[in-house]
Amino acid sequence: MGGDAQSTCIKTMTKFIPINDALKALAAAGHEVSKPGRKQDRVSGFGGPHYLVDGEWLSLSSVRAMVSDLGLEKNTKTAADKPRREIDELADAIAQNEFCQRKQLSVCPFGYRKLNGQVVYTVHWVNKEGEKKTCTKTVAWIRDYCKRNGVI
Repeated sequence: MGGDAQSTCIKTMTKFIPINDALKALAAAGHEVSKPGRKQDRVSGFGGPHYLVDGEWLSLSSVRAMVSDLGLEKNTKTAADKPRREIDELADAIAQNEFCQRKQLSVCPFGYRKLNGQVVYTVHWVNKEGEKKTCTKTVAWIRDYCKRNGVI
């Protein structure tokens, strides 16, 4: 592989940009953009999805390359940038608290939505008789429990 081919290969590799965002960004930058229907795309004889930009058919990677050349990449948040959810903080506080450790109390930070739309989280603990118990509670209930028992 020659130096020219390798440099063009690296040049065409772009950061992932959702195509709808890329087309909107190009349209906002003053380009004439249209997204063909599936049937029209097949009729035009191209192998994959192609988009009409300024009267010229471009492939998905070419559209993304144009957007990256304009510097309009979408900034994606990494896990470190995202704020922590309240349930994650409560679950960590419960796991580190002595009172909760004696009761072997734990909260699963992954909730689910009940049929009435309420989001609940699973709470596990061991009662005085040594039986494992499980129930589901809302974030509000878990927060109130933590405040009542001095966890937070």
